[in-house]
Amino acid sequence: MTDIKQTDMEEIAIATDVLVIGGGLAGVRTAAEIAGLGYKVVLAEKSERLGGSQQNPGPLFGLGAEEQKTFADLVQAVSADARVDVLTGTRVAAFAGVSGDFTVTLASGADVRQQKVGAVVVATDFTPSPLNAAYGLSLSEQVVSQSQLDALLADQAAPSRFGGKVVAFLVGFGQEGNPLVMKRVMESVAALTAIEDCTVYVYVNNIKVAADNLEKLYREGRDKGAIYFKLSEKPQVSPDGGAIVYRDLVVRQDIELNPDLIVVEEALMADAENGQLAELLRVDRDAWNFLQSDNVHRFPIQTNREGVFVVGASRAIQDLPAVWTDAENTALAVKGFLGDGIKRVPKGKAVVDNGKCTFCLTCYRCCPHGAIHWEAANNKAVISPVACQTCGICASECPMDAIQIGGFSDAEIKAEFLGNLAGGDPRIVAFCCQNSALEAGQMAAEFKMALPAGLQMVKVPCAGKVDLDYILTALAEGADGVLVLTCHEGNCKSERGNTYAGWRVEDAQRMLLEAGYEKDRLRFATLASNMGKEFSNLLLDMEARIKELGLSPMKN
Repeated sequence: MTDIKQTDMEEIAIATDVLVIGGGLAGVRTAAEIAGLGYKVVLAEKSERLGGSQQNPGPLFGLGAEEQKTFADLVQAVSADARVDVLTGTRVAAFAGVSGDFTVTLASGADVRQQKVGAVVVATDFTPSPLNAAYGLSLSEQVVSQSQLDALLADQAAPSRFGGKVVAFLVGFGQEGNPLVMKRVMESVAALTAIEDCTVYVYVNNIKVAADNLEKLYREGRDKGAIYFKLSEKPQVSPDGGAIVYRDLVVRQDIELNPDLIVVEEALMADAENGQLAELLRVDRDAWNFLQSDNVHRFPIQTNREGVFVVGASRAIQDLPAVWTDAENTALAVKGFLGDGIKRVPKGKAVVDNGKCTFCLTCYRCCPHGAIHWEAANNKAVISPVACQTCGICASECPMDAIQIGGFSDAEIKAEFLGNLAGGDPRIVAFCCQNSALEAGQMAAEFKMALPAGLQMVKVPCAGKVDLDYILTALAEGADGVLVLTCHEGNCKSERGNTYAGWRVEDAQRMLLEAGYEKDRLRFATLASNMGKEFSNLLLDMEARIKELGLSPMKN
């Protein structure tokens, strides 16, 4: 097959303005970094001023006075930067186009404007949610959330309010938590232990200290008198918060504390707008509504769409150093993507035969990368060579075979296996995803692991490119067995290529049974790129099964 990287290249002009959604810590820093590289930035923040939905981000992120001043100076600098168009009270109302040529509709009250951008950065905040219900408590004067405590500690009357008081924290029993949750608690512990005669107790499940200086902060709190109870089970708390009881396994008796104030932990949740943004931008989410799927191929800041990036709390709960790193990496990624406004891409990356296209929109619906749009003027589907990642799912899902992928056309893939079916018996064709199974097979061959003599490995860009025609043609033209080998669930670079491949194998097995053939002649399996031994075992097992069944009657 032709390596698409060796084909002729074409140049495509793209927009170079960048939209940053969210004016919190991540959004402001990212806008500054991108503008510093010479690009024009539109910074859209839904609240009425920069700083994000959390108007007091210092305690939320555990920022010290110096860090808060640094952020305030950054907000001022971005607001004054001629390369940054700051739009507060603004939301994304509509989104269209493809990578490098997005059209965004921004709404601010009754005012609506459209903006052409080449790239989009989502920098939404996370939202704290009190977990008092997990302890059977209601928020009151005696029971407060972590955010409420932050506000109380920021008040000048804090020393007189907490002096001589007993404060108890409940952490890690309502959720597994993370280091940022613990950092907020430990910062509060440090502030309280600095107040004369204030006694602090922390009832905690797992102490999360896997972040810079967190272990040090924990030890300093203990040295100043804070008492930590690490418990495997949630303590019993009276409904009014007047008593906390836990079982001490050392003295073998219940220990009761009567605090003046109970502070309950908060879950740090994804922004409620993430769902709407995911739909508008056509980007994948994880199970917790963060805008990055749990996929081994999704490196930090990347999404399933070229030119759409996610930073900070839009993709995960992160502390300030991680947010800053995201912002810097995103600026570099934006520069790498936009360059000087000219993209060089291979010609014929993905081609639509308009004579065959019936305008069913199947390709548009199934493309995992948002690379296909509809050209209304000519009533045809158009695949953007900038956005297309050549997975081939659209080509194999197209009911009219109207789409061909450069380097992996139907004719090229068929020629690959039809021209090599003269090996030993039984003859086995293995369609191998180039991101996983192909590398596993190459590892097995390189390390001289046992493989069937009649094996023919066929490289495909993604298992989603393997359609029914390939499978049935291989069996009809001399293969005794066929395997479709793809990435593990959640590890497909094209997100759902392995899912489509699995469906097609099930369909082909049904057809084989209906035609009177054994479905065991076709097998679907998932592999990682480092699973050479498993590849060998799988193929040997398939060979043994085919020998039990006998050579395929379809080729006689």
